[in-house]
Amino acid sequence: MGYFSNGTEGNAYRDEYCRECVHGQGCAVWAAHMEHNYNECNNEASILHILIPRSKDKVGNEKCTMFKPKSMDRRK
Repeated sequence: MGYFSNGTEGNAYRDEYCRECVHGQGCAVWAAHMEHNYNECNNEASILHILIPRSKDKVGNEKCTMFKPKSMDRRK
């Protein structure tokens, strides 16, 4: 699951991915991480581990699996 050691790291992730995603500010994945990551971080069965996976080296986070670039949004 996505792990952010501090607010700056979380903001950097949002700048890199969330800002470019159609889900943007109303993202349920981000909300779930903010609400449940403390309780779910050691639960290997948690869906949060799938939604924002850790990098293989466990130093960072991969792109959210629900990421959809704004450029692919056909509703515009």
